[in-house]
Amino acid sequence: MVSPQGMNGIFNIDKPAGLSSHTVVANVRRMSGVSRVGHAGTLDPMATGVLLVCIGQGVRVTEYLIDHDKKYRARVRLGIETDTYDATGHVVAQRDVNVTREQVADALQTFVGKIDQMPPSYSAIKKDGVAQYKLARRGVRVELTARQVEIFSTELRPSALPEIEFDVHCSKGTYIRSLAHDLGEKLGCGGHLTALRRTAVAQFSIDDAVSLDELRNAFANGYAEKYLNPLDEALLQFQAIVVNSETAKQLQQGIALTCGAEYSTSLLRAYSTSGECVALLERGDLPDVWKPKKVFNIRD
Repeated sequence: MVSPQGMNGIFNIDKPAGLSSHTVVANVRRMSGVSRVGHAGTLDPMATGVLLVCIGQGVRVTEYLIDHDKKYRARVRLGIETDTYDATGHVVAQRDVNVTREQVADALQTFVGKIDQMPPSYSAIKKDGVAQYKLARRGVRVELTARQVEIFSTELRPSALPEIEFDVHCSKGTYIRSLAHDLGEKLGCGGHLTALRRTAVAQFSIDDAVSLDELRNAFANGYAEKYLNPLDEALLQFQAIVVNSETAKQLQQGIALTCGAEYSTSLLRAYSTSGECVALLERGDLPDVWKPKKVFNIRD
């Protein structure tokens, strides 16, 4: 059994509605007694679904999880616009909904591909160190800048107008609230997001997620490691090599490795012969030299 202080990895948590991502992290920190805990990609309080919470040395791979694409299931109320683009905001406009499901499906498809998306005014994007939603709540006008994101696919699900529900597969940085708002604008009736569930982040699926209550019970009864994914699950996009015990020790001391230039990924995972991920390597000054970018002392 792994003691809480020896936990290093990633929990795939099904975040409930009403809690912020920060609150979920605080819950895991309190359950585990481990101070080093963080999340990989914020979910708004009203949203539910996959929230990846990293613990111990797993926190050091958070940046690689954030870069992955994501999948969502969204519910949108057409005909009503809000200032936040979701159900938490104030209604700013109402219009009749005179569209068919076929028109909705066609409009959704126009967003597939690389698009310039304007983030909502009420977002966590910071300007001069202050989150935009804080400025918006103070009545400060925020100058927004469009960002390029990519929508890989959309699929309209069974639903009754004026509500619609759809699945979307998208790149990091995509705001589903903005997509809901822009879809309403394209249809000419407006709309806002009423529910959002993140169903996947890379290979992490909602089908494999654990609830906070289940995780709390697991910690209380000493089997929380059942739900702990190894930290290298965040690094599977990079090629891997296996090194002997002596080389593994050298890597953990920061000594570079000469192992060939034929690798196509920008980083390499290095494993010991016992299957432990000991380091993440980056190319050095010479093409066949790889130096430690991050080392993982997973036995600490």
